[in-house]
Amino acid sequence: MRVGINLMSVIPGKIGGMEQYVRNLLAYSMNAGDGHQWFLFLSSHNFHTFEAQKNVRKFMVPDRGNAHAMLHYWISSLQLNLWFCPLLVLNPPDVTIPSVINIPDIQHEYYPEFFDAHSLRWRLDNYKSSAQRCSAVLTLSEFSKQTILQKFGLPPHKVHAIHLDASREFSLPHNEALNQQVLQKYKLPSEYGFFPANTWHHKNHLNVFKALVTLRDKHNIRIPMVFTGFAQEAHQNVMNYITNNQLWNQIKWLHYVPQEEMPYLYRNAQFLCFPSLFEGFGIPLVEAMKSNIPIVCSNAGSIPEVVGDAALTFDPNISDDIAVKLAHLYLTPEARAELVAKGIQQAKHFSWEKCARETLAVFSSVAR
Repeated sequence: MRVGINLMSVIPGKIGGMEQYVRNLLAYSMNAGDGHQWFLFLSSHNFHTFEAQKNVRKFMVPDRGNAHAMLHYWISSLQLNLWFCPLLVLNPPDVTIPSVINIPDIQHEYYPEFFDAHSLRWRLDNYKSSAQRCSAVLTLSEFSKQTILQKFGLPPHKVHAIHLDASREFSLPHNEALNQQVLQKYKLPSEYGFFPANTWHHKNHLNVFKALVTLRDKHNIRIPMVFTGFAQEAHQNVMNYITNNQLWNQIKWLHYVPQEEMPYLYRNAQFLCFPSLFEGFGIPLVEAMKSNIPIVCSNAGSIPEVVGDAALTFDPNISDDIAVKLAHLYLTPEARAELVAKGIQQAKHFSWEKCARETLAVFSSVAR
């Protein structure tokens, strides 16, 4: 196959799972020697982060100019037989060869209040129409597949659920020197719960903080917590709540952490807290299982599908339920050990090789 991939919107290090998805897909194809040829269409801010290889060619789409016409020219002149858009929508929307898009989730259909007017209108104008125009839709879980089928009215054979995996850093051997460096750099407490997430509304930070206040004020239980992530729409409300409820003495907020350091934040934690109201997958869940730490998490969205029986779950809308489950896992070593053992088994369901193999099977089924 001669596959074009529209990567113009990739911001290195900011899109997480979907960037890893593409990089691992290319790596798998190169290692397998399957003969596929890949044509990457990039922008000035990400061109340097992808390597040209024997079967990988790179093209810079100018920041200014008629990108639509240029993409059509390249699609035709390079004789591509498949066009892949891994970042949400079909671009160009009128592509004339078989096409595949990836829609991680359709949160906006269920929580429109979490989006500003412009973002919501863009999603409403582009998601469904792209899904209808393309040859196949990839998504990240059976949960997301069912929501897309329900909301967009697509035939079941057109939507394919393909699980992701943790980033490659979580498969590297333990480096004790780096571990000590991370402990000292961030002055991590001797025990803590870990919550890695940007402050989007659906990540549900506020209900976790309400649970921490309940445990402190009603039960005299103070659970240290470490947070990472970029500031997003809910950030100011989250910061105000922490300050107003005097929680800074039991939490540490690290903001951005380099990817190579993330496994050590997990491995030194007592548990992962993942309270999302809506997820299409949830890579931190796999990262936690591959780090041998237990999980206490929401029972919403794709999360039960990803964790199986390897997590203690709560209703993310009820902060008292979150408090009960946090306290139980924090105070009960036996419960943590049992979930770690289950997580080791559940983690075996996820691999980038499996993800790439299933993706290529979809490509082959629709390509000319």
